[in-house]
Amino acid sequence: MVHTVLSVDDSPYQRWQADLLAYTHRRVGQSGSLTRLWSSDARPSAFAGNTFRAPPWSPHPVSGDDYAPYNRPSALLAWVRDTPPTDETVLLLDPDCVFVAALTVEATRGEPIAQPLSYLHPDPVLAARHCRITLSGVGVGVPIVIHRDDLCAVAEPWLAKTESIRDDRTSRRLAGWVAEMWGYVFAAAELGLHHRPRALARFPTEDRADLPLIHYCYGAASTDERWSWDKRRYRPWKRVDDPPPTVPRATVALVALINDYASEQGYRTLRTPRARRRPRGC
Repeated sequence: MVHTVLSVDDSPYQRWQADLLAYTHRRVGQSGSLTRLWSSDARPSAFAGNTFRAPPWSPHPVSGDDYAPYNRPSALLAWVRDTPPTDETVLLLDPDCVFVAALTVEATRGEPIAQPLSYLHPDPVLAARHCRITLSGVGVGVPIVIHRDDLCAVAEPWLAKTESIRDDRTSRRLAGWVAEMWGYVFAAAELGLHHRPRALARFPTEDRADLPLIHYCYGAASTDERWSWDKRRYRPWKRVDDPPPTVPRATVALVALINDYASEQGYRTLRTPRARRRPRGC
């Protein structure tokens, strides 16, 4: 069993991504539970999986730093403290991930499996300020397959490292938006977790869809740029025009999933009965 976990706030932008992820989780028959970590004081929206409510961590409750990625390590920390998963294997995803096939993998204690990320090269200045371990190789990130015990151990220092990076002006500039990702890398290194880099997801710019997941953090376009799609401009649940042949296959597979779910949502809307008017006096 693989317990899939994602973190969201209460924005419609992240809600529709989480709903699409849940649809594909069910569609491929992915084993294990699906948990949405809801970082908001607002009432959670409906979701086809479990929802764990966590206090929002952006803006930061002490510093006031408005940095949305705080929510992931803070919500994970609250989750493993309050209702730790019973499954030993945990799959950490971003909301902008979809399943194209079931993922069958087992986590080994002390050896998480993670997506290698070419843009996450260790910065010697950043590492010297926030990590006691010498780093080597390319950085890793979501998707991450991690043993439950390792997740319970890394959650607190992950949040602390992220806060430390964001609190330091130089480090904040060096890390940029991925400060939280570096927080994970540094915390895991100091705990002695040795990652096994493994491609688990394709990106929309890749002309392949042969892995269990697609991580659509990037947009994609046809070679003549007459057709394009990007999550930042998408209005759910509007059908996306069929991509031309020059669009990468990962994007073709993603658009097919979006359109399938959009059709299902439209069907449900059509089938939803209208509320009957209540007689006067009732």
